[in-house]
Amino acid sequence: MDSLDEILEQSLCKTYTKIIYSEEKILKDMIGDTLSLKEFHTLDVIYYAMANENNTASNIAKMLGITQGTLTTNIDRLANKGYVNKVKQDNDRRITYINLTREGLNIRQKHENMHLKVI
Repeated sequence: MDSLDEILEQSLCKTYTKIIYSEEKILKDMIGDTLSLKEFHTLDVIYYAMANENNTASNIAKMLGITQGTLTTNIDRLANKGYVNKVKQDNDRRITYINLTREGLNIRQKHENMHLKVI
């Protein structure tokens, strides 16, 4: 017989998988294949970083648990799609701020609404 820990782990894995697949399906139905789930979550982190006025690239990478190089690749992709822009700080060009565009804010709101629908 499985131990309680194994039963809980299996249950959590099944639940998590169902949630992720449901989220992907709902988002695809809502807006098509324009963004991956990872990109949606990146937009969420940028939004919360902006709200806390700590939306530097280094802070966002830290919040996502990724390297700044990986973040740069992700941000460039989102910028090409029109969802984010990068702004260099005037007095220290090493610091880059990441902001959501109007379209980025709109798509992030749709993602939040989808979360409410899932809940």
